[in-house]
Amino acid sequence: MSQVALVTGAAGQDGAYLCRDLLAAGWQVQAGVRPGAEEPALWRLRELGLLGRPALQLLALDVRDAAACNDAVLQLKPQQVFHLAAISSVARAAQEPLAAVDSNGLGALNLLEAVRCHAPQARFVLASSGEIFVPRDGVIDEDCALQARHPYALSKLLAHAAVRTYRESYGLAASAAILFNHESPLRGSAFVTRKIAAAAARRGAGGGEVLLLGDLSAQRDFGYAPDYVAGLRALAACAVPDDYVFASGECASIREFASLAYAAAGIEVRWQGSGPDEHALDAAGRRCIGVDPALLRRADAPLLRGDAARARRELGFANTVPLLRLVRLLVEAEQRRLGQERAP
Repeated sequence: MSQVALVTGAAGQDGAYLCRDLLAAGWQVQAGVRPGAEEPALWRLRELGLLGRPALQLLALDVRDAAACNDAVLQLKPQQVFHLAAISSVARAAQEPLAAVDSNGLGALNLLEAVRCHAPQARFVLASSGEIFVPRDGVIDEDCALQARHPYALSKLLAHAAVRTYRESYGLAASAAILFNHESPLRGSAFVTRKIAAAAARRGAGGGEVLLLGDLSAQRDFGYAPDYVAGLRALAACAVPDDYVFASGECASIREFASLAYAAAGIEVRWQGSGPDEHALDAAGRRCIGVDPALLRRADAPLLRGDAARARRELGFANTVPLLRLVRLLVEAEQRRLGQERAP
């Protein structure tokens, strides 16, 4: 009899890849999606060819609903639970802080409590975040101090602390995957990396839009999402539950990321100006990238770099796609989408 895995946030980037990998390994997958989610919201599952697979069952589950979490775990008795459902946008969390805490923080508590009551032997893995740590010498590892600089970090810090509490107080096999930025062709359109890749593809195809960004100097640790999903599965299978950083260690500024993306689309850019007046010009001297002061966030960390040495050593984690190739993958995906839109 196949084992059952419950994946919340299954319609998201990581959830879709995780469902794919679990199915390939012979698991029965209960794919938690938002109640009322319609087919367009499941585009990642469709793009990976997962919809309609007998071993994949869509489960309408609102993790903010404690009773719904309780009923789902009671009925399914899963052997593994991957909790990925969240408000994942830092900007949206800043606009809706209470909703972020409700969804990200209390949602994790609801699911942990359901597991404690009805599936205490299950392996539980939370998608945590590098945003909740204070860097030491510019780098974040598992031993760094915790801090919530903004509402998104506050919501994820609550979830992260809940995992530790349920592991230490109740003996649950609960672990937190401390994830740094990880990208793929399945990235959502609201994320800056997807915005950059899409704008570069359109510009390369003859478009004339000017892409507006926020802090061009902000540096982030970029990795490849399927590698991080493999890390989630390794964490669920590890003998001793614990918290692990998953990161590439390869940082780039938003400015550098944009330059790489436009180059992948055949456009070499040169930067001029500084601060809110900084902008990029193409080879013909036309403005193609600028700064929108409304996108600047006061509490953003200037640098987030992760140290995944422990995950590499103990879990076999590896980031297999370097930044240059990663950016090209994103731009190529947007070029394909653009071609499909324009096809007769």
